[in-house]
Amino acid sequence: MIYWEIFLAFFIPGIVGYGGGPSSIPLIQAEVVDRYGWFTVSEFGEILAVGNALPGPIATKMAGYIGYEVGGIVGSFVALFATVAPSLIAMLFLLGILLKFKDLRR
Repeated sequence: MIYWEIFLAFFIPGIVGYGGGPSSIPLIQAEVVDRYGWFTVSEFGEILAVGNALPGPIATKMAGYIGYEVGGIVGSFVALFATVAPSLIAMLFLLGILLKFKDLRR
């Protein structure tokens, strides 16, 4: 059950957080702090500060750490997958459309 909650906590902000990692930070906070209560606001702020200090995408760094703290190594992988899954699904859908119309002549 915890892995499903981890998945939802990062999949939903990935879908509605249009604009990348910085736009999904408040959505992740709403899930992690308000909805599930895994962290306090100050703990989330510390996670955000460390995530900003490291190079790379902020959403995946936060997902990996939060997933690890809540569900261990498997939780970390679930959170990382849930973070990139909306983009992955969209790319596969768009690739399907591209392959369907690739031979279409003008």
